[in-house]
Amino acid sequence: MRTRTITIVTAAGLLAALTACSNGSAAVTAAATGPVPQPTVTQTVTVTVTAPAPSAPPAPAVTVTVTTTATVTAPPPAPAPLAETAPAAPADTIDGSGTFLVGTDIRPGTYRTAGPAGGSGRMCYWERARAADGDLDSIIANENLTGQGVVTIKKSDVVFKTQGCQSWTKTG
Repeated sequence: MRTRTITIVTAAGLLAALTACSNGSAAVTAAATGPVPQPTVTQTVTVTVTAPAPSAPPAPAVTVTVTTTATVTAPPPAPAPLAETAPAAPADTIDGSGTFLVGTDIRPGTYRTAGPAGGSGRMCYWERARAADGDLDSIIANENLTGQGVVTIKKSDVVFKTQGCQSWTKTG
């Protein structure tokens, strides 16, 4: 008696394996796996074909046994939705150094500073501008302070720049 084991992946391969086994005993194993959208399904199909040996007397028809095992894996739970946070409101205080977008980072209005950071003899610079490009033509107004100062930032200003100053506090 002769035994053959054949692994097949397609239905056409299964048919070919069954045909090839017609001359003797054989065991045929078919495995079907592949990319499947979630959930994942893995299926193993085992087909056993038994036929008489070529030298045996005539026997009844071929016996076919099919065993199917399927495993279903559920998709992982969906992540909890991220809590949406409201954008921070523009501040009423401004750090002493930096570039700030009017209406986004800071509110328009009048601000006061105690003057240069680091003591006397130093200077503090502020600038209101139409754009954040740093172009001199964008400057609406600017000043170098040696003591306390006040600036009114308008809604139409795009950027407020400050360098070397103590914090600015909104007064109006």
